[in-house]
Amino acid sequence: MIKRELEDVIRSRTGQGKAIIIMGARQTGKTTLLHQVIGDNPNVLWLNADDDDVREMFSNISADRLKAIMGNKNVLVIDEAQRIADVGLRLKIITDQMPEVQLFVTGSSSFDLANKINEPLTGRKWEYHLYPFRLVRWLVTMDCLRRSAYYLIASSMAITLMS
Repeated sequence: MIKRELEDVIRSRTGQGKAIIIMGARQTGKTTLLHQVIGDNPNVLWLNADDDDVREMFSNISADRLKAIMGNKNVLVIDEAQRIADVGLRLKIITDQMPEVQLFVTGSSSFDLANKINEPLTGRKWEYHLYPFRLVRWLVTMDCLRRSAYYLIASSMAITLMS
């Protein structure tokens, strides 16, 4: 499995009292990235909002009800969060009333999810965008080519000046 640069960033932010939001297009590896970060931690509750039961649970959630569902687990992952109605307010309840829980959220990079979480979670989240490998590789390649071109130009100028 290829390690994403974002993995180390997310690890360093874990356990600091803020929700970690990972947005990106479909099939970019958001869930896989979280599996890599969290590993085999048995204290994780994974919820996928593609599931009707999960969406129904969040339609009438309270901190007490969620604490009962969580039990002794101290990490909560909500995958595909854009599918939950009023998701920003639901996440605010978790971050405000369950500070001992590390909240991870994945979702579509749509403006809809961003708009739903930004105001309620102001100051309560770190937000990251996960891009497809192709774009990242292209950007890295272009940066390397740009640096090589600068080096070649600088080298040829130095040779010209020395002549």
